[in-house]
Amino acid sequence: FDGVPYKGKAAPVFAYIAYPKTAKPAGGFPGIVLVHGGGGTAFSDAVNLWTSNGYAVIAPDWYNQYPVAAWQKKGEKPSKPMAGGWRNDIPTNVQNLILAHSLLRSLPDVNPEKTAYVGLSWGSWYGAIVASLDNRFKGVIEIYCGDRTPDRKRHPLIDGRFLHAAKVPMYWVCDTNDQNVTPESLQLAWDETPTICNKTLVRRLGHSHVGFKYPACFRMAAHFLKGEANLPKVGKPTLNNGVATAKLLERGKGVKKCIFVYTTDKVFEKSHQRVWKEVPAKLDGDTLSVKLPEGTALGFFSVYDDLSSRFRDCCGSSDLIKMD
Repeated sequence: FDGVPYKGKAAPVFAYIAYPKTAKPAGGFPGIVLVHGGGGTAFSDAVNLWTSNGYAVIAPDWYNQYPVAAWQKKGEKPSKPMAGGWRNDIPTNVQNLILAHSLLRSLPDVNPEKTAYVGLSWGSWYGAIVASLDNRFKGVIEIYCGDRTPDRKRHPLIDGRFLHAAKVPMYWVCDTNDQNVTPESLQLAWDETPTICNKTLVRRLGHSHVGFKYPACFRMAAHFLKGEANLPKVGKPTLNNGVATAKLLERGKGVKKCIFVYTTDKVFEKSHQRVWKEVPAKLDGDTLSVKLPEGTALGFFSVYDDLSSRFRDCCGSSDLIKMD
């Protein structure tokens, strides 16, 4: 499709577009704008996975190149980048992602009122901007990043400065030990986002394009676009005499497990090397509680309603409890 001009030249954007093989529902298929991370491309296998779950998908390549897989399928060698070349121009990419959304909504088999954004890594930093500009989405799913970093050196457009203006519901699924963000910088993002719907923080989840496969993302897409149950939702925790408590606001599909995840490691330069542990948390009615393990520096509650995912991601997590 025609992207915005780049340095005065026309710059078409490659994207996969795909539909489910099932019959079109009344009103059209719900739609997903699927946005890859740094060093990635438009992944056909990720597109196929999402269409198999009932979504029409557009997956643009924001580096402005043809994916190698698209050329291999035709028995040809990979091309050079398209006009605009290996682009890492943030404003242009954001504009093209919004154009991709417009294109998706215009397709005859897509329900234009049921679309969501799914961004991974760099795609989630873009999502933190898109959420403030495009109120046509019914939800934004942030995989790994999209944090707020006012005191760290990073390109000013991806430091989360637009999150305060988010116009659509947002959800995060993140790792305690990510090398690109910290739990503290994610907490700043959650604090600043007026439309936050839920969040999932997982001990040593990892960081790769496998994130497009997380069951939690499909759960939240179904919540945003099909009216299905949210993941369990936990309120803000409080601390009193060494006991942390929090209210369980939503039970999802039924509570299966409650834990408190914590680290005794203080903040240090390589925060991704912290050791995180977990202990059971007690649920009494709608109140979660746990006696903080000795030496706890940082921690949070997580409540699971599904234990089948190998990624341990089908949970809702609380805000952080930070010891002074």
